[in-house]
Amino acid sequence: MRAINFTHLASMPSSFRRALLCTALACAFTHASAQTTPSYLMTRLAQLPEFSRAASTTVVYGTVDLGALYTKTDHAAGKWQMQSGGTYSSKLGFYASEDLGGGLKAEIKLEAGLNADDGSQQAAALFNRESWIGLRSATWGTVRIGNQINAMLPLFIDPYGLPVTNSVYTWVGGGIMQTPRGLGSNTDLGPGAATIPVRVPKSITYATPRVGPLSAQFIYATNPTGANEPRTGARGGVLSYNSGPFYLAASLTQGFSSPVVVTAGTPARSVRTDIPSVGAIFDNGRLVLSTSWVQIKPREAQSGEASLVTLGLIVPRGQFTYRASAVYRDTERARDFSGQLAESSALGIMLGADYDLSRRTGLYLRAGSVRNFGVSTVILNGTALPLVAGTTMPQMGIETRTLAMGVTHHF
Repeated sequence: MRAINFTHLASMPSSFRRALLCTALACAFTHASAQTTPSYLMTRLAQLPEFSRAASTTVVYGTVDLGALYTKTDHAAGKWQMQSGGTYSSKLGFYASEDLGGGLKAEIKLEAGLNADDGSQQAAALFNRESWIGLRSATWGTVRIGNQINAMLPLFIDPYGLPVTNSVYTWVGGGIMQTPRGLGSNTDLGPGAATIPVRVPKSITYATPRVGPLSAQFIYATNPTGANEPRTGARGGVLSYNSGPFYLAASLTQGFSSPVVVTAGTPARSVRTDIPSVGAIFDNGRLVLSTSWVQIKPREAQSGEASLVTLGLIVPRGQFTYRASAVYRDTERARDFSGQLAESSALGIMLGADYDLSRRTGLYLRAGSVRNFGVSTVILNGTALPLVAGTTMPQMGIETRTLAMGVTHHF
C-alpha cells in the first residue's frame, strides 16, 4: 500500500481531509477485542494518592524526571539541553483524607511543580499544579474547591498524559503559536481566542456518583486575576461512559479572555471561546487506542475556528511500553499577522518507548516533530522558530524535530 504523504494534507480540500481522518479513526477501532486483562490506564490511575481505599490517610509523594533534549528547526542549528519533566512533570505533593463517617470523606491535595535540573519552582505560585479541598461521598458525589484539573476529556486521551514537554497534544492541540509579540494560544483565530486550561484556579467542581456506566463532572471558575471583567474565568462539564474496555466522553468548555480590542476603534471586551469535544478509548490491558475530536470556536463574527483530530496508541509488553500519537490541527477563516485571511494547519507526531527498571523507576525515549502549513507557527517543546531576516516575525511552514531521553523516579 502506498504511504500517505502528510506534507500534502494542507493542500487538500477541508472536507476531504476530515473524511480521510475520520476513516483512519474508524479503522483504528475495527479490530478491538474483548477485555481479558486489567485495564492498563486504570491500573496506573489506581496508584494516585486520591484513589487510595484507606479510610484516612496522609501521603507525601513526588516525581523527579531528568534527561537530555535535542531540538532542531528548519533553517536553524540544533541544540542539546538538560530537561526536567521529559515524560512526567517533576513535582512534590501532599494528599490527606479523613473518614467523617456515613460514607463521607474530607480530602485535600497540594502539588508543586519543580524544575529538577536547578531546583527552582515551575511557576510563581508554589502549589501551581493543584491546591484544593473537598468532600467526597459515594452516595452524593464529590465537591472540590481551589486550583484543580479541569472538567474535560481525561489527560490520558493523550498516550503521554499531556505533559508540558514531548507531547504534541500540548503544543499542537493547545495551538501554542509564536508571534512577533511572543507566544500565544490559537492566535491565528483572532483576538481573545483561548485554549482548554488543564488546571483551573479559583474553581469549584462537582462530580456525580457513578450510575451504572455513566458519570459527569461540572466546573465553574471566577476570573483568576480578580478583575471585574469578566466575572467568569471558565465553566463547563464532561459526561463519561465507561464499560469494560470502552471509555467514551463528551465535554464542553467555555473560556473567557481578559478584555481585548477585537475591532479597531471599539472598547476592549472579553471574548468567549466555546470548546466542544468528544473522545473514545479502548483499553483491554494489552492494547490502548484513543482518539478525540475538538473544536475551538471564539464567539466573535470575524474570528476563525480550529478543529483538532487526535490518535493515540499504547502497547505494553513486559517491562517495555511503546507509545505513539498524532494530532492534526485545521482551521477555517484563520488570519495571518496582518489580519488577512489565510490557510493555517499543523501536524504533530510523537513516538516513544519506556522501560521499567522497577515499579517506581524507568527510562524513556521520545522522538517527534511538528510541521506547520500555511501561516501556522505552532512550536514544539518551547523551541523558538527562526525569524524573517530583519524582523521579529517567525518564519512560516517550519518543521521542528525533537529527540529526548531520560530517567524518571516516583516516590
